[in-house]
Formats: sequence, C-alpha cells, structure tokens
Amino acid sequence: MPESRRPPPPPPDENPWRAAGLVTAIGVELAVCVGLGWWIGAVADRHNGTEKWYLAGLVVGLVAGIGSAIGLIRKFAGERRK
Repeated sequence: MPESRRPPPPPPDENPWRAAGLVTAIGVELAVCVGLGWWIGAVADRHNGTEKWYLAGLVVGLVAGIGSAIGLIRKFAGERRK
C-alpha cells in the first residue's frame, strides 16, 4: 500500500494553537491566583473584623500568579529549544 504524501506537521514553535493555549493558560492562572488571594483576604477580614487583609491577599495572589506565569513561560520556551 503506498504511503500518503501528507506534509509534515509544523514545528511546535510555528503552531498558532500552541501559542493561543499558552496565552489562555497565563490569563487563567493570573485570574485564579488573584481571585483566590482576594477571597482568602476577605475571609480573614470577616474573621478578624478588619478591612485591609483583602488587599494583602490580592497582592500575594498577584505575585503568585506572576511567578506561576513566569514558570509556565520558561517551560514553554524550554520545550521549544530542544
């Protein structure tokens, strides 16, 4: 049986769906981390009767989200170099 003459798949760095997935994952990670930080801070505010822990939770969530996004980008860039 003759082999089909399909063109080879594009390299991973030229795949637009892969790039779209990376951008979507970064956005979701940031949103989840910031939202979770805000929620934990709001719960701490209700428990302690204060009004400032939500802001600390928001900042911690943002820092965690940025760190997670950096790790994701490094992993994505490392796979492309191989």
